[in-house]
Amino acid sequence: MLRRIAAVVLAFVSVAVPAGAAVTISFYAHKLGNKGLWVEFPHAYVTLVGTVGNAPVKANFGFTPPVVGPSVLFGKVDGVVIGADDAYVAKDTPVFSFPLTDRQYAAVLAVAERWRSAKQPSYDIDSRNCVTFVRDIAAALGMTTTDDATFIRDPAGFLADLKSRNQAFLGRFGRLDVVAR
Repeated sequence: MLRRIAAVVLAFVSVAVPAGAAVTISFYAHKLGNKGLWVEFPHAYVTLVGTVGNAPVKANFGFTPPVVGPSVLFGKVDGVVIGADDAYVAKDTPVFSFPLTDRQYAAVLAVAERWRSAKQPSYDIDSRNCVTFVRDIAAALGMTTTDDATFIRDPAGFLADLKSRNQAFLGRFGRLDVVAR
């Protein structure tokens, strides 16, 4: 009888508690470019690659207006957490990457959900954009961040500063120039 109860409890716990995550986060700064007649603006985003339990994880998150037009220059517009297609990500090189703990993985998902469910309009080019979204993710991971307005429209500059501020944090994971794809 005791074995049966122990087996039921063990089965419940193994279903209720997810298996460990083996996910790497990479931080990207997309450069100004074009895709045919479409202009691609500078953009900060993160990717998540690995596994949670036996399930593969391949996702990326950035924050942007659903339609980029002149209206973004004149005040708040709707904002969305969105993933880019593989071709977009393939154009970029991560600024840095590192493996996440289970808690950190959950923190990234929580930040993305908080921004996804924000009251609209939620995007402001000068105060709540892709850079501040990635800054919130970095802070949730325990990284040292800055509110310096110099970086608000400069994803590459922001990520270079973030990497510089967090050399000891990133150094725990070995070489900083080795990244996961």
